[in-house]
Amino acid sequence: MPFFARITIGSQQFIKLVVAIYILLASILGLSVISQAKAQEQNLAKTGDTKRVVVIETMALPVLQDATKWFRKGMAELGYVEGQNIEYVVLNAQGDPETSANLLSTELKNQKPDMVVSVATLATRASYKIMKNQKTPLVFILVSYPEKEGFVSAIGEASGTNITGKTHIVPPAAKIEVTRQALKPLTEKAPMRIGILNSTYPSALSEAAQIMEIDKTVEELNFIDLNFQYIPGKENRETLRKNALEVINENRSSFDALWLATGPMGNDSKLLKILKEQKIPVIFANNIEAVKSGVLLSMISNSEVNGVAAAEIADQIFKGKNAGDIPVTRPKSYVVSINITTATELGTVIPSSLLKLAGKNIYR
Repeated sequence: MPFFARITIGSQQFIKLVVAIYILLASILGLSVISQAKAQEQNLAKTGDTKRVVVIETMALPVLQDATKWFRKGMAELGYVEGQNIEYVVLNAQGDPETSANLLSTELKNQKPDMVVSVATLATRASYKIMKNQKTPLVFILVSYPEKEGFVSAIGEASGTNITGKTHIVPPAAKIEVTRQALKPLTEKAPMRIGILNSTYPSALSEAAQIMEIDKTVEELNFIDLNFQYIPGKENRETLRKNALEVINENRSSFDALWLATGPMGNDSKLLKILKEQKIPVIFANNIEAVKSGVLLSMISNSEVNGVAAAEIADQIFKGKNAGDIPVTRPKSYVVSINITTATELGTVIPSSLLKLAGKNIYR
């Protein structure tokens, strides 16, 4: 056999040997990496580094479920990856305090969470009643008046207990001022009578009470309390709507336009459609979708702002800060929405300052 042929054969055998060794080392390294990953997972489970968060929503409304979505997105941005170092259990109380309490109590017995996040007032009230003497932190989202509920003594202060969160509601005085400016051409000769449609739902009652108190100092607007009984449960939504319409019709001669207080009925698209058909103007509601469908204006903080803010609070707690040391505050920004078509129909002219404040949130 020629010399160069022997060298070629020897080189091929050498290359095969090197490749075989490389494959063997790669396999060993791969097994090592897998073993290390499994070991890390086991250690994670043993040390409890996977955070378990129970989220309880008041009811199945888009605005509340969006808050949960943005909370989870905010947590992911902060490094809490579902399936790796955090897990969620999402419960929905369907607008019923008893259901809320039962769901949470059952979950607390099954496996103690590292945190409970409550979305909206009803779920937060039920959660706080169960958890106020426990160490597990409770973080709330979209609670209208936490100081009125007794969760904290005042906005801007810490609770000193296991609860904290953000209130999403614009102060009623600010809402009234924006409304007063928007209706100024209509109130120069006589005050406008505005019926506050509110149920016995906690946040609706609180807002109505505060507006009625402020009304004593506002000459251009005259508010009338239109209260009706709140009935929990998705199956009772139609009855709740009928109750609202009943109180509206009974008092129709007493008001010129409606104000939809925060709470379930303020998000009821069917109610808004009926009011539009009956040509009953609605001046204010606490959601943008209502303005898109014909309500004159709203002034709110959105679900993204509140969900992400709650995630930032949760991160502080998981890094060692006590929930009771974190002040309950308002969001950093608000969204003003205006329906120009409704303004024209009412015969008012929205001032340029409000239009500038609304920015892109102007609808026709």
